Amino acid sequence: MSGIEIAGKKGDVSDYVDAEITKEGDLRLTRNSFGPGDYETEVIAAVDKDDKDRLLMELLKELYNGNTSAVDDFTAFAESKGIPVKRFRWP
Repeated sequence: MSGIEIAGKKGDVSDYVDAEITKEGDLRLTRNSFGPGDYETEVIAAVDKDDKDRLLMELLKELYNGNTSAVDDFTAFAESKGIPVKRFRWP
């Protein structure tokens, strides 16, 4: 998977935040700021598969915590990004 832009702001000071999964499987977040005093900040979460799964679960909890429509909202989000989902409803 290639990287994605999480945030971008243009102005006197322009800030951009990108995320990517590296070829080693690590999660890298990078923030670049352009303007007076350009700088770059990078954070790499070198995680194994179990930790990556736990990180995903914690992000989902943070995003949907307390939302009883989480199943429908998550399904709509995944489908809007072209990610296939399987649904089950009883009855």
